[in-house]
Amino acid sequence: MADDELEALAMRFFRLMRALRQHFARDLARHGLTFPQFMALLSLEKAEGPCRMGPLAAATLQSLPSMTGIVDRLVERGLVERRRDLHDRRSVVVSLTETGVQLLHQIKAERHRKLEQVLSTLSAEERTHLHAAVDRIIEALESGEAQPAVKEWV
Repeated sequence: MADDELEALAMRFFRLMRALRQHFARDLARHGLTFPQFMALLSLEKAEGPCRMGPLAAATLQSLPSMTGIVDRLVERGLVERRRDLHDRRSVVVSLTETGVQLLHQIKAERHRKLEQVLSTLSAEERTHLHAAVDRIIEALESGEAQPAVKEWV
């Protein structure tokens, strides 16, 4: 592949990532959330129960001090609760509240509707090829790398 063709493709990927991120950030802002806060809620949902702060920070690619601030803001909004770990009183665990579960489901439903709308501009065959191509690109990029669990949800 020629250098100019590679550069053009790289720019398309950057434009796509920027557009997706901007649209999603606007959608989250309507709900009063940031992307890291959403990722924390999503990670807690996947944890299927209380989660310690360290693993939560790792799953969301945040430092522990940043995760503490994120959780503080989510607690203030009643989306998560924080309490002492019953098995290790020195540790804190975080879990979703029912309000957090409902908001997360609402956001995910909105995101799915928007993606369906965008992808409806492609034929069924184009969508099939897109899935296959994106999967191969992801596999090539991730091969041999240790990836955090959060990769499935991004």
